[in-house]
Amino acid sequence: MVTHLTTHLSQLPMRRRGKQWGGFILTLMAVLMLASPAQAQRTRVIQAPAPYNACNLRSAGGIQYRVVGTFRNGVAVTLLGESGRGWYRVQVGEEIGWMARQCLGL
Repeated sequence: MVTHLTTHLSQLPMRRRGKQWGGFILTLMAVLMLASPAQAQRTRVIQAPAPYNACNLRSAGGIQYRVVGTFRNGVAVTLLGESGRGWYRVQVGEEIGWMARQCLGL
């Protein structure tokens, strides 16, 4: 996407009605390069398996950790990270904690 946009922007004139566009284009390109898709946060919806229809938000990634909240299917969560052991650090509203992969449909 950045390559396509860069190619497209390079075809624009650098001067328009007496104003310099070079600084604007360089700033725009820098912002696009810093906002890479790999850094973007992802949003998921809770999809707990039946018969539970709800998932626990825990203080850390594992069933041995304290439950800090329980949320029903259909609630949106923002993925913040992954433990690599089937647990994801998520934010639900103002709460931040860990949720099992199965609850997020991953």
